[in-house]
Amino acid sequence: MTRFVLDTSVLLSGVVSASMSPPAVLLAAARAGTFDLVACPRLFMEFDRGLAKPYFRSRYDAGQALATVASLQQLAITLPDPLVVSSVLRDPTDDYLVALARAGRAEAIVSGDADLLDHDGLHPPAIHARAACELLGLL
Repeated sequence: MTRFVLDTSVLLSGVVSASMSPPAVLLAAARAGTFDLVACPRLFMEFDRGLAKPYFRSRYDAGQALATVASLQQLAITLPDPLVVSSVLRDPTDDYLVALARAGRAEAIVSGDADLLDHDGLHPPAIHARAACELLGLL
């Protein structure tokens, strides 16, 4: 089965965007078991913090937020927070996503972050949510 790491921005977009947007389609596909979601406690903590920001609070109530985080934790292949041995990206705060994807044998990191998307030779590669949906035959 295909494995993806969805970065925080994709997860956050998925919960507040229209149901046919690529991030929302990916969240629905993860819930349906179409692919394996690879995550770690740090990713869930970032997601939870993002949901607490005013923009998301105004679009998503606290009960929904808790339920969403809990459901993603239940369905994800949750690995321990990876140890980042060397810096790979321009923004070292995202290096853990690369380490997580490698540890979880993910095919790709799904992101909207230019640091990840523009990094030549990244393994596994970073792809947009739309590209992930196309790989899964969802669009």
